[in-house]
Amino acid sequence: MSEGTILARKLCKSFGDNPVLRNIDFEVASGEISCIIGPSGSGKSTLLRCLNGLETVDRGILKVNGEDFGYVEHAHAFHAVAPRRLAKQRTGIGMVFQQFNLFPNMTALDNVMAGPVVVKKVSREVAREQARTLLAKVGLSQCEKQYPAQLSGGQQQRVAIARALAMQPSILLFDEPTSALDPEKVGEVLDVMRDLAGAGMTMVVVTHEMGFAREVAKSLVFMDGGVIVERGDARAVLTNPQERRTQEFLECVI
Repeated sequence: MSEGTILARKLCKSFGDNPVLRNIDFEVASGEISCIIGPSGSGKSTLLRCLNGLETVDRGILKVNGEDFGYVEHAHAFHAVAPRRLAKQRTGIGMVFQQFNLFPNMTALDNVMAGPVVVKKVSREVAREQARTLLAKVGLSQCEKQYPAQLSGGQQQRVAIARALAMQPSILLFDEPTSALDPEKVGEVLDVMRDLAGAGMTMVVVTHEMGFAREVAKSLVFMDGGVIVERGDARAVLTNPQERRTQEFLECVI
């Protein structure tokens, strides 16, 4: 196992009496793009949140970037890692949310700078130059002094991607990054994601954009009811799904 990898075995997660993830086996290789699809409530977002430490798993094995994530396996039990170690582990995993989650009182430039300055203690001068480079990478050099309320949804999401990249993660997780956008703004965000995929970034993407999944993803997982119903090569699953539940879902969305 190495940087940019994910390995999950028999992951389980419940909220109260409601099981949300049931014995999930999930693996992503370094540089791989994996898309997760499925109906609302199938556990897709919860799986992402477990992969970056926003939720703790109830049972199972989870290794991210080549090491036990959140918990360390000992001879007879798993023990939670110290909060400081978990925080360090999480810096290697970037997360892009559906609703952008930008700081409204900060400019685009300051939003991208915030993580490196506050978490990694990078000097403001260095962080500023890195942030400008990243905003240029997502096509927003002209927007660095603008506040989120002055930006379109597509621009805000591209700032959010730049902010995630500022932490220099090995893995990027996307939770339905285009679902809150106007249809004409979806393309500009997907273009940035295509560029990241071409650069070899490990990406796990919860999405309803089947065209993007077919074009960019190597692997695809279909979830329903907290379990993985079908998995395989993205084009093969989308073109010729083997499971009836997958067929039913794709008939509704393609």
